[in-house]
Amino acid sequence: MTSQKPHIPGQWPIAQPVPLLPAAEPTEPRGPVAPVVVPVPTVRLVVTVDLTGSYTSSSQVTADLYEQTRRSSDCHAAVVHCGHDALAHGLGLAEQIARAFFLSAQSVEVHVPAGTRHSYVAAEVQRHLALMCADHAQMLNRLRAAS
Repeated sequence: MTSQKPHIPGQWPIAQPVPLLPAAEPTEPRGPVAPVVVPVPTVRLVVTVDLTGSYTSSSQVTADLYEQTRRSSDCHAAVVHCGHDALAHGLGLAEQIARAFFLSAQSVEVHVPAGTRHSYVAAEVQRHLALMCADHAQMLNRLRAAS
């Protein structure tokens, strides 16, 4: 009949397999699993205005600022990059920047070339923003008082 061949490791079938016992149950019961919470990132809209081009007159600076901001919407921050030409030819540039964003931006950043020569621009924008906001508040208060 058939002769029993000796078992060679790694070869199947095994003549007399050893049965495995089932795995033991965990001794500690698992509690309810807390749901995973994934935080939603904060999204801020930042409007950027680039006034670093080549300008030869104040009207060119004003026109460029107007073109870039005329369709802008409410935003968290407005960033205005001012180049040498815009600062040299932009008469009343700080007031124009303030006028463009005083009702639509929560904060305004003015970036100027390095050095202290043009550091006054940010302070001027801040001063004009404060004046415009105070004037707007007075106007709203008068309208409410009249109603």
